[in-house]
Amino acid sequence: MSEGRRWGARSISSLIVFVLAAALTIPALVGHWGHRTVIDAGRYIETVGPLASSPEVQEAVADAVTQAVLDKVDTEKQVDELLTGLFPDRPVIQGLSAPIAAGVNSAIAALIDRFVTSDAFQEVWLKLNTALQRGIVAVLSGETDGTVKLEGDQIVLDVSSLLGDVQTYLVDQGISAAGNITIPDNDRTIVLAEAPALAQLRLVYSLTSPLLEWLPLVIAALFALSIFLARRRARTTVATGIALLVAGVLVWQGLGIGETVFVDQLAGTVFAPASTVFWNTLFVYLVAGTKAISLIGIAVIFAGWLSGRTSSARWVRGHITRGLSEISSRMPENLQGMLSDSIVAVRWAIYALGTLLIMLTDVLSPTSVLWTVALTAGLITLAELLALAPADETVEVVEVVEIESV
Repeated sequence: MSEGRRWGARSISSLIVFVLAAALTIPALVGHWGHRTVIDAGRYIETVGPLASSPEVQEAVADAVTQAVLDKVDTEKQVDELLTGLFPDRPVIQGLSAPIAAGVNSAIAALIDRFVTSDAFQEVWLKLNTALQRGIVAVLSGETDGTVKLEGDQIVLDVSSLLGDVQTYLVDQGISAAGNITIPDNDRTIVLAEAPALAQLRLVYSLTSPLLEWLPLVIAALFALSIFLARRRARTTVATGIALLVAGVLVWQGLGIGETVFVDQLAGTVFAPASTVFWNTLFVYLVAGTKAISLIGIAVIFAGWLSGRTSSARWVRGHITRGLSEISSRMPENLQGMLSDSIVAVRWAIYALGTLLIMLTDVLSPTSVLWTVALTAGLITLAELLALAPADETVEVVEVVEIESV
């Protein structure tokens, strides 16, 4: 009875830990991306910096700045005033002012186009995004001063520095009227998001920020603990793989929905051509992470199946064991059976090493996962070879991976 109760307690504990790990997998994946891409200043600039060279972004910025400048510089009126002092004939002035103003507007647009493709714009872009990243972190930390501010229930970006740089450039290029532009306060900001739930976001940030970098490792440890506590470890391993695969698919679908909403919101604006490029660039690491976590899930499902009790798994294990035994028989006798007494601990150590390598990789990607899985499989194979006893002492073994054993 005591044995049954012990197993019952372990099974319940395994289930609780598994549910907790599965529930936290998606928040861990998204939170880790947020920490590495948004909170980490260096990674954020590394991510969005190249956008300054994107033709779509350059076109969008040029159109937006040109529109803002021309809205504030009434070139036709200024040309009309200039011609009034030169020609007394009003009909002549009316006939000349419009085409001259159009030419001036074209010249301004051309100068701004040249500006957004210059090295100067690269510097302005990096400066603006550096301030943007710091401002977002400041707002989440409870501060309200800086480039990103709160105005009611809106989070807004102050673009005064960007507009100032454009004005300076235009003046340096001979458009002296641009230096007299006074931009109203309401045109100096861009609404980034509505923030009615900012208090909750700040609370979540304050509680999770210290853990976000390590949360994926915590999730991996919880899944490993669930497998260790489980009575049927192979089944729990398969369930873990399914949970990881489902999490990857759900985040992938969520990104697709989010992109559609984001692009639709900017449809019909000057930023529409750059919306898809910006979205794909900002979330490039999260997309790679979803693919990687899905691959991990598939690998874990395969490992769980291979260690299970099904006839197909036993058949595959039998062939693997016989192949390893043949190789082992050709090895030096002092190496045969070298790890026979510690093989279980060695397996867990290799699994832990593989998990640690994946979690600590700079960018979680399908490539890093495939290399780590290959390395883990190679180390497990080597360990199994060193665990096989000499031929005259060997009893046929078909359980190469003993996840089922307790």
